[in-house]
Amino acid sequence: MPNDLLAWAGLLFAIVVLIEVLRLDMLFWGALKHEPKLAGPTEQIPADGAPLVSVVIPAKDEEAHIEQSARSILASRYEPLELILVNDRSQDRTLAIMERLACEDQRIKVVSVEALPEGWTGKTHAMFQGAVRASGEILLFTDADAVLSPDTLPRAIRFLKTHSVDMMSLLPGFTDRGFIEDAVHTHLSFGISFFYPLHQVNDQSNPAGLASGCFIMIRRDAYEEIGTWARMKNEVTEDVALSKVLKAGGRKLLVLRAGEMVRTKPFDRLGDVCRFWQRTYYGALEKSIPKVLRLFANYVALLVMSALFVVSGMAWLTGAATLPVGLLFVVTVLAMAAVIIPAAVIIQQERGHWAYGLTMPVGVLIAAWVAVSTLIRILSNEGIRWRGSLYK
Repeated sequence: MPNDLLAWAGLLFAIVVLIEVLRLDMLFWGALKHEPKLAGPTEQIPADGAPLVSVVIPAKDEEAHIEQSARSILASRYEPLELILVNDRSQDRTLAIMERLACEDQRIKVVSVEALPEGWTGKTHAMFQGAVRASGEILLFTDADAVLSPDTLPRAIRFLKTHSVDMMSLLPGFTDRGFIEDAVHTHLSFGISFFYPLHQVNDQSNPAGLASGCFIMIRRDAYEEIGTWARMKNEVTEDVALSKVLKAGGRKLLVLRAGEMVRTKPFDRLGDVCRFWQRTYYGALEKSIPKVLRLFANYVALLVMSALFVVSGMAWLTGAATLPVGLLFVVTVLAMAAVIIPAAVIIQQERGHWAYGLTMPVGVLIAAWVAVSTLIRILSNEGIRWRGSLYK
C-alpha cells in the first residue's frame, strides 16, 4: 500500500508536468510555424538605395579569432560598408592583427581603448567607442569570434528596410557542434526562452526583450534616441538590456534564428558554457530571485520526472508494475517525448545531430546546477565573473 501511494503521488506529479510541457509545446510549435525568416539571397534590396553599414567588432585578447571574423565581414556581398575594429586593452597580438588588416583594406578603421572608465563594462565601452567613430546610417555590432556568411548583410538590410524594423538580432549557430553545443547548450537556452519566447519578443506590445551580441543591427537614429550604449554601460547582459530599452521606447525589434548566416565558435569546455549561461541568467533575468527560483524549479521538475520514468520503467520491465506504476510509466514516457522532440527539432535545424535530444536528462541536470549556482551568486551578492571582470 505505501508503495502504491507513492506511485499515485508520482503519477499526479507527472501529470502536472506533462500538462505544463504540452502547453509549452503548443506555444513552441505555433511560434516555430510563424517565426519570421530572412528572405532568400537571390532577392534584391529595394531600389531606394543601400545605406552605409558600419560594422563594429570589439575585441579583447582575440588574436585567435579576430582576423577570421573581420575577413568574413569584408567578404560580404553588401556595399557600402565600413568595418570598425576596437581593441579593448588586449595583451596579445589583437591590435597588431587589426592594424595589418587596416593596411590591406581602406574600409577598416582601428580604435584602441587603453583604459576602462569607472562604471562601464569592457565590451559595452568598446562598442560605444566604435559607434562614436561610425559613419553609417545602420550600425551592426558583432563579436570577435562570430563569422558571417557573404549573404548575411544584404539579406539583413533587405529585411530591416522592407519590414520597417529599428533593431534586428540574429541568434547564431556554431562553426562546429558536439555534445556541449547540442546536449547542454540547447537545454540551457530553453531556460531563457521560457521567460522570453521569441513570439513574445517579436510582439511589439509585449515588453519581453532578447538579443544576441553576435549580431545586433540597429538604425542609428534609434540607437541615439534610446541613449546609445552609455545607457547600458554597467549591464551584465548589455544585448538583452538594449532590446528591452528599445521596445520600451516604442521602437520595433525582431529576433530571428540565423542558422548558417551567423556562426560562433563552439565552447572549448563544459565550464565555459556553464559560465556563459550563469552570466546570461544573472543579467537577463535581472538578478530576480523569483525568476531564477522558477527557472531552477522547472529544471528540477524535469529531473524528478526523468527519475520517475527510469524507476517505473524498470518496474514495468521486471513485471513488478502495479496499476499506478504502469500509468506512471506511460505518463512519464509522454512527458519525456514532449521535451525530447522539440529539443531534437531545434538541434536538427541548427545543423546538429537530432539524437542528442535523447540526452535531455544530462542537459537538464547541468542546467539545474547552473540555475542554482546563479541563485547562490544573487543571494550572496557575489556577482558574476566574466572574462576577467566582476559584475554585480
